[in-house]
Amino acid sequence: MGCSKLPSTSSKGKLNTIAFYNTENLFDTKNDPKTKDEAYLPDGARQWTQERYQAKLKKLATTIESIAGDEGPAIVGLGEVENEQVVRDLISTSPLKKYNYGIIHHDMPDEEGLDVALIYRPKAFKPTATESLKVDYKDRNFRSREILQVKGQLRGELVTIYVNHWPTPSRTRRGKEDDKYQRLAAATLRREIKKQQDIDPNAKIIVMGDFAAEPKSEVMQKVLKATGRPNPAYNEELFNTHYMSFVNGLGSYHSRGDFQMYDQIMVSKSLLNEQGGLQFVRGSAGIHDPVPTKYTLGKFRETPRSTYNGNLYLGGTSSHFPVYIQVRKERR
Repeated sequence: MGCSKLPSTSSKGKLNTIAFYNTENLFDTKNDPKTKDEAYLPDGARQWTQERYQAKLKKLATTIESIAGDEGPAIVGLGEVENEQVVRDLISTSPLKKYNYGIIHHDMPDEEGLDVALIYRPKAFKPTATESLKVDYKDRNFRSREILQVKGQLRGELVTIYVNHWPTPSRTRRGKEDDKYQRLAAATLRREIKKQQDIDPNAKIIVMGDFAAEPKSEVMQKVLKATGRPNPAYNEELFNTHYMSFVNGLGSYHSRGDFQMYDQIMVSKSLLNEQGGLQFVRGSAGIHDPVPTKYTLGKFRETPRSTYNGNLYLGGTSSHFPVYIQVRKERR
């Protein structure tokens, strides 16, 4: 599923790794009245001590660095972070500290107090504008994460990155899955992408996140228009780089005895061209599952080892594996 060390160069140009990682409830140990962090306090139900917090930071930092071998990923989207400070603590933890990552974070109105964020190596990516896109969930009693939009220069070329963490589908009274909140998030993102593509059909766009939906789902294929076909004739579509991972039965999250491909990265068709410039490296999409991040024995062998199971401390890194792709700027 994963690769312990990705190459950083090729004969066609320098390779840049882009990743997304749902960190699973990365809370600090301080009480914030605005968030539901009561369980994640030293005297809370999960006894979230400074020692446990530092151990999780170390494991996350080690995992993130190992995605791209000796250089560290150029860009990493993060899910389930409480605030900017926990992201700052993460990038200040060895072995990430040496890369001097920058941070992009906006406070979001999530009911649990968890946001998305982006970290980047300044030598590879230079942000020029950021915005937190609001999703109208049409329910005044429901609040969730917004969509983080980041524009900037990746190896000298303008790209727009969207970091997502969509709501988990609810259940109807009859027990059926209700994905209405996901559909609203997908429609919001699709409208934003369409605005960009109407202005510039060749706009370079990267969409990443935990979508709580698999690549074949209607919300991904019909509402967001993210598919597994690279055909440039369907230029408005996004190419889901993790579609084949799903087809091959792989996943980034394990639930009810089965892997789910919830974490995905998609790119605009403009990043599939072979005319030079910045482009997606075909076949580079993967799921990063180094041994320390998973169970190696027993019933849950090869699945992500989470930090908690309910209130029981397991000491794992996260309930999700990170996903990644590589892009390169081809020499003309």
